[in-house]
Amino acid sequence: MVSKRYPKLRQALPDGRLVLREGLILCFFMRRPHDDISQAVTRALDLYLDAVGHEKLGWYVDMGGDISPEEYKGWAGDVRPLDGGRWAKVRDELSSRDSCILRLEEYEDQVGGFHFEYHGRPREDLDLPGFVSAVSFWMPTEYLETRGPEHVKALAVALARELPLTSGYASLAFNHLMESKPVIQFIREQCFRYPGMDVHRLDTTSMNLGESVLGAYWLNFYGQPLLDHLGGVAGLRARLALPEVSIEEAGAEKALVSLGKWPEAGDVEQQEEMKPYRALTGVLEPYLYEKPGSQDTARRWQRRFLD
Repeated sequence: MVSKRYPKLRQALPDGRLVLREGLILCFFMRRPHDDISQAVTRALDLYLDAVGHEKLGWYVDMGGDISPEEYKGWAGDVRPLDGGRWAKVRDELSSRDSCILRLEEYEDQVGGFHFEYHGRPREDLDLPGFVSAVSFWMPTEYLETRGPEHVKALAVALARELPLTSGYASLAFNHLMESKPVIQFIREQCFRYPGMDVHRLDTTSMNLGESVLGAYWLNFYGQPLLDHLGGVAGLRARLALPEVSIEEAGAEKALVSLGKWPEAGDVEQQEEMKPYRALTGVLEPYLYEKPGSQDTARRWQRRFLD
């Protein structure tokens, strides 16, 4: 049963198949090419599978090589069962020398709670200012309720220690299989009511983020050079002296800023203020990501804890 700590947000097709649900995302960005980080990403995937269960990912999405963001929006790829042979293909793709786009799902034809996605960029992409490699690990809110926030936090820290991250976070989020018009409309209707729910697009964000940071979340990881820009662990502690905020080292030249024991969705209709999120966003403001060509609605969302 989903806790009253956050909303149960579900959208289904007429036949009952889920196309959107609330979930929990652990996401990391690395200003490094795939051939530098492939082994670290493989170790992180193994940590995730050991924690949630190898059977939780049952389907491989064949992305068919390079596809445009426009194609990606409305297309879930060629979905195939993750049998032993397919897992061997996954390992081969992760160890490829140039680049890797990988997507693993819990179910074949509907959104599940568990999901893995990786965009490992080729070296030449990293010569461009916005490109980063990025990886995300998903789990349902029921997993958080059953195992508890300390377990999820420990997993997030373990993943962060493996990855040469520039930034990363763990957050409640809108988990969806594809961006159909009903899904986009539903998210637009709900995201401003629940500002703690992440609106997530790994593909386009990894082409534009660079060394910026997306915002304030339940768990926030900072590596170099961002951590130095923020004043290091000592500087963050001095600027975020709130009882709900804890700041700790998370490996060599990495820091973790936690905004409370549990993640918050927030609810503006209940006048939930989310003060720690607003305080951290104020610290991050000079380094906040702004999507190129953002329209007013998108910019308002990106600055939701500031305005």
